[in-house]
Amino acid sequence: MTIMNGECFLKAKLGAAGVVLSFLMICGAGAGATSPTDGWLITPQEAALAPAADVPGGALLDVGRQESNLGPTIEVLKPNDGGRASAPIEIQINFVPKTGAVDLTSLKVTVVKLFPFDITDRVRDYATSAGIQMKEAKIPAGKHIVRISVADTDGARSVKEIEFEVL
Repeated sequence: MTIMNGECFLKAKLGAAGVVLSFLMICGAGAGATSPTDGWLITPQEAALAPAADVPGGALLDVGRQESNLGPTIEVLKPNDGGRASAPIEIQINFVPKTGAVDLTSLKVTVVKLFPFDITDRVRDYATSAGIQMKEAKIPAGKHIVRISVADTDGARSVKEIEFEVL
């Protein structure tokens, strides 16, 4: 009787599924692996994606995503719109209610690229009904456009974009 190591046993018993599982274990995708973002608010790979098309009136994918101020006021204190900051950067955004209370479940934070992508889940731990506060956001060097959207309990939504550069 031959004793096989775990990798060979998996290959023998599970065939192709065992090979895939072995590969994932070898590459560190098993228990204890770091998340795909590894602490980045925007990963270097995401930052390298194609920028949003510079089309007058916005790109086709931006229909209905223009800035709006019907809901809570979105005050971006840091980073400065159009500003430059060294990494890691501080993010300080205030939500000021107008008529209804801020509905935090409506928060959506998107990085604007040719194909925008949602980073709300990465921000959620730093968000309250008062705003978003991050002391040291890990964002790669380069120019970034971020769209923040939040509504109040009456359904009135505000949308604001900020553009900044990380040095």
